[in-house]
Amino acid sequence: MMDPTIDYIKRYLLEEEIDELNINAYKDEAALQDIEKPFYEILGQKYLHTQNEQLVASSQLESDLSSSSSSTSKNSNSDTLVWNLLVTEFHKGIEEGKKFLLTINNLATDCKEKTVSADPSEVKYENSATFKLAEKDDLGKISRSRSKMYSSGINLDILEGRNSKISMIDSEEAVRDDVYDKVLLGHGDHRLKGEICSLRETLQLEASLGVPKEIQGDHDKLYTLLIHSSEAVATYDQRRAQELLNKIRMQSSPNGNGIQRLASVLADALEARLAGVGSEYFRRLIAKLVKSPDIYFLKGHHMSIIAAPFTRVYYFFSNCNILNVTRNARKVHVIDLGIKLGFQWPSLIQAISKRVGGPPKLRITGIEFPEPGFRPAKRIEGVGQRLREYARSFNVPFEYKGIVSQWESIRIEELTINDDEVVVVNCLFGLREVKDETFAIDSPRDRVLKLIRQIKPQIFIHAESNRSCSSFFLNRFRQVLSTYSAIYDIVDSTIPHKVKDRKLLENVYFVPDIINSVACEGSDLKEKPETLKQWQRRNLRACFEQLPVNPDIVKECKNLVRDGYDNRYFIQEDDNWLLQGWKGRVISGATAWKPKLDEGC
Repeated sequence: MMDPTIDYIKRYLLEEEIDELNINAYKDEAALQDIEKPFYEILGQKYLHTQNEQLVASSQLESDLSSSSSSTSKNSNSDTLVWNLLVTEFHKGIEEGKKFLLTINNLATDCKEKTVSADPSEVKYENSATFKLAEKDDLGKISRSRSKMYSSGINLDILEGRNSKISMIDSEEAVRDDVYDKVLLGHGDHRLKGEICSLRETLQLEASLGVPKEIQGDHDKLYTLLIHSSEAVATYDQRRAQELLNKIRMQSSPNGNGIQRLASVLADALEARLAGVGSEYFRRLIAKLVKSPDIYFLKGHHMSIIAAPFTRVYYFFSNCNILNVTRNARKVHVIDLGIKLGFQWPSLIQAISKRVGGPPKLRITGIEFPEPGFRPAKRIEGVGQRLREYARSFNVPFEYKGIVSQWESIRIEELTINDDEVVVVNCLFGLREVKDETFAIDSPRDRVLKLIRQIKPQIFIHAESNRSCSSFFLNRFRQVLSTYSAIYDIVDSTIPHKVKDRKLLENVYFVPDIINSVACEGSDLKEKPETLKQWQRRNLRACFEQLPVNPDIVKECKNLVRDGYDNRYFIQEDDNWLLQGWKGRVISGATAWKPKLDEGC
């Protein structure tokens, strides 16, 4: 019977738990010896460092075995054979791990120049031809490599987590400074208008000098190539997909105009999908975003409100509605589903501080999904620190609570609703990240709406993009292409292509959604957006009553859009939605609801 210690070590090394080891750490012999030595000690054997020592010991062992009794010989041979097996399998595991890391790291190396670096403000782009997955032979190698990966039982999630070495947010990062104040408290002042006008003047100057050759893109031709390429990828026609993607590469550029930049990102997503590594690609991208400090998201947010009025208008729409319904309240409780970095709330705190008779006590409960990594609540805790600092500086009594959880699993008791406070629920572009009935019979999305009804808020403010997410890949690809063609066109109309933070804006706010929607499938899809009409029907079924849009708020929002933005933007009220769009296309909308009090609900 095998010694239980030997049996334990064998199982430990041969099972899937081998992926817990960080293969990158064992590149030199000394480190490998440190790993092997404890197992020798467990077996009660002397650890031999050099090959010569091992050869001498092997000869001595053979001599000892030949002179020992048959029973002792049998046991010794058994232990030696087991140990040889363990060492052989251990080294084999390392070699397999290296092969796997080579596959994934090649993908990351080829892709990272066109996604997000550890420092998103310093993204560098190389020739798009370096994305090796476009090569026909490599596609086959990737496919065969993946089969080998999964047959060997490697846990991609653990290996990815171990090798990413995600750094924590710098504890010394500024909670609030002049940069934050300029962006978060200056949405209505002359500085933002000046920045927008300055960039438009630069665009006009570039236009007068002629369009550089490197940013000349045939929109219709690229659009057609992308559609045909998606069809080839959908049927796994690798030869056809290869030909079309090569043509797209020749005509697209991560530094070009809007359609060229979009085509470059979509080509990456299509190639990753075709190779079957879309989920790994997306996870690496998100891992880099997670370890990026808040200041980079602030820069991206700043560029977004320069490029387009969408976020600026929705913050204004939400805050005005909150101020209206809490006008006479002494205690206000805002529950923010999808608080992100809390960029909306400093301006509300500032406005509340100016109330005649003094500000009310303000409670904010910020709710978010867990972030990947070792500290899933780190970011949302930082949001609380920042908001407390703003409340302190404006002399607003303040309380903050952060909740990190899957939204449908939150219980109303966790929210600590008090009878003497006016409660508001705010959800801007967050519900689309909650799974719907296509993933579970008991729709998580409807369960969140049921929770909001239980809260009985004075008002529920809801904003969403106006696009759906089909379960069928080709339909979903066309929806993504159509939506982001308009969005990249908007950025093109406002921000010159050489502005450094334009890449930051695209890589933080656009690229992750594009990659996920195109390269991933099934439960790996992070978002499931719906059209505004679909959201309206869903909320009505959940027993909410839609409130009319305040015409004064609409008027002020239109004034914001006229404040330096391109005249091809539009804002209008329709069917109790405040709609925003570009060139006649509705991009997104916001509305307000309150729970119905009917007994039937």
